[in-house]
Order: sequence, then C-alpha cells, then structure tokens
Amino acid sequence: MNLLKTFETRVGDAFGAAPQGYTAPFSFKKLAKRATREMENETFEIDGINTAPALYTILVSAADDAAMRPLYAQLTAEIVAFVEAQAQSKGYIFVGKPLARFMIDPSLRSGKFAVFAENVDAGTLSRLRAEEDAFLSSSVGLGGAAGQLRPEPPAAERKPRRARSPHRAPAEPAIEVLPPEPAAAPSVPEPAPINRDIVDGLLHEEFAPVVEPVADASAGLKVIPTDFVQPDDIPAAAQRQDEAIPVPQTQRRNVPLVSRDRNLSSAQEAAADVPTCLLVNHQTGRTYTGIAPTTVIGRERTPHGIVLHDPNVSRHHAELSFDGRTWHITDLNSTNGTMVNDAEVSSCALADGDLITLGLVNLEFRENQS
Repeated sequence: MNLLKTFETRVGDAFGAAPQGYTAPFSFKKLAKRATREMENETFEIDGINTAPALYTILVSAADDAAMRPLYAQLTAEIVAFVEAQAQSKGYIFVGKPLARFMIDPSLRSGKFAVFAENVDAGTLSRLRAEEDAFLSSSVGLGGAAGQLRPEPPAAERKPRRARSPHRAPAEPAIEVLPPEPAAAPSVPEPAPINRDIVDGLLHEEFAPVVEPVADASAGLKVIPTDFVQPDDIPAAAQRQDEAIPVPQTQRRNVPLVSRDRNLSSAQEAAADVPTCLLVNHQTGRTYTGIAPTTVIGRERTPHGIVLHDPNVSRHHAELSFDGRTWHITDLNSTNGTMVNDAEVSSCALADGDLITLGLVNLEFRENQS
C-alpha cells in the first residue's frame, strides 16, 4: 500500500503543478492496480526465472490524450518506477527497463482507460523505446490543459495575428470590379405555323363516337356494324378476306425474379452446405459467421475471414476450426493472446455461450443450429 500511496501522491503533484490546478481525467490509483494485475497475468517462468512483461500500453480517449500529452514524460516515468518497485517486491525481473506508453483508442470516452502488459524481446523493447522517445520529444511545447501557459504581452506590444500558411502568396494588383452587365434575354424562336388539317384530323379521331359491338349469334363473336365503318378507315390488309389478322394474347413481361440466391457469391454458395458458427460482438451486437473447415480472425482481410477493427488485434490473431463435431479456436501467435472465458488459451474446444476475448473485443460463441 505504501508503494501505491506514494505513486498516487507523485502523480497528483504532477497534475497539481499544472496551471489552475489541473486534475487527472481518471484515477491513476486504479490505473496502477490494473497495471499490477496485468503484470501478474503476463509473468512467466523462463529458464527458471520469473520474467515480468516490460511493455505497458495505456489506452485513453482522444480528449484525454490532448490534455495529458505535455505530462506524458513525467507520467510514464512514474508508472515505470511503480512497476519496477512492484516487480522487485515479488522477485520478478525484466528483459530490459520497462516501457510505459499512452495511445489513443477512439472507442473510449473521456475518463475511461485500459491497460495492457506485453512480453516482448529486448530488441523489440529497444525499438519501441526509441519510437516513444521520438514521439515525446516532438510533443514538447504542444498545448493542452496540462501545458504551461505563456503570459500575454501588454496590449501595446501585441502584434496583429496572421493565419499561418506554409508559403506566403505574393501581393496581387488591385483589380477594379465592375458591376455585371445585364444578361441579354434569350431569343425565343417563333412558333411554327399550325397545320389546321392535322388538328382537325386529331379532333375528329379523339371525339369520334364510340361504337358498341353487336353480338353475332351465328358465329358467337361480337362484330362492329358496317353502317359506322367507312371503307377508308379499314386498312388494306384487313379488307382481304383470305388473310386473318392474328390478335396477340395478353401476357406478362418475361422479367427474371430477384432471388436471394442470385446475390450470393460462389464462396457463399459453397458455404451454404457446410457447418457454420456465430460470433456475437458484445460491444456492438454485430454477428460474424465462421465457416468450416477453418476461419481466420484478425485485423487483416483474409478469404472467408472475420475482420475486427481493433488496433489490439493482430493481423492474423486466431483461427476457428471444425473437426466434424466440435468447433475449436487456436491462437496464431498473436501479440495480446486469445482468451476464452477470461482464461488465456493456445487452443481449446468451444461450447455454446463461451466468451472469446481478442484485444478489446468480446465475442460470444454460438453453435449455428440452422
């Protein structure tokens, strides 16, 4: 408890030194406890020596990152000192000096955080430390709620501010702006003369009397009385008695039906007859489908694979496989490992309702009964 209290006091002093008594956006006491728990979970016995993880990643929201960035160098130093003291009290060693780093997780709200401990080799740890040092050195002088405020100069000494741009454009000569001239009215072509013969013919056709057909009992058909039909109105082909005019039957248009199967790709059609399983994302409710015999889960797209948009998920993180009766999940040497029901596994059989954790994503396994 003395280590924890000392850590909390030192972090509080770092925030208290900021202008206007800036306070931490979340509890660093909880952060220290989670870091200790992660260290315990990721400590392994290597060559008879308990080796603790040396890389600690703290995920924060974008707003908290902008506010705390000027204090990152001091905060990470305090976190590393606390982790080293905890490891020394338990007899753990590291492959190198521990490294703590802050990273942005867009899915987190302000005031929320997550801590992950990872076992990395000495070469990887050295490379990540160089990247973090370069990031912190480039962040010096950036603003933020924890940044040092510069005193404003007197009003008489202030210079007018000008928008910053990479290149200053040369001055352009003044141009006299003349009012726009009124646009000329578009010329409208004169209408063509109306042919009265055509109009009279159309009116005569439109208002021609409607003639009801009369039933012919001998033929069982309806015919039109010849008194109302003029010879000029009958086409020449219809006047020939030896040629019958075929009347087309009314029929539906031959439009192909929209079938769900037509929209399936060849891979989906092939997978229609193979066993599948379902993975339900607890955070978003989205459902993913695993297809036998194997389905790869990761951040990178693979044929018939499941893609998880989480920076803590490896490119090829885990693999679902079906042996004919049972589904299995196998970790593909991922960075953060694969957990089933809060226990890290390298490979295990799955049962309906099991909770699979990959990075920050929780997936509930369901056997597809359909």
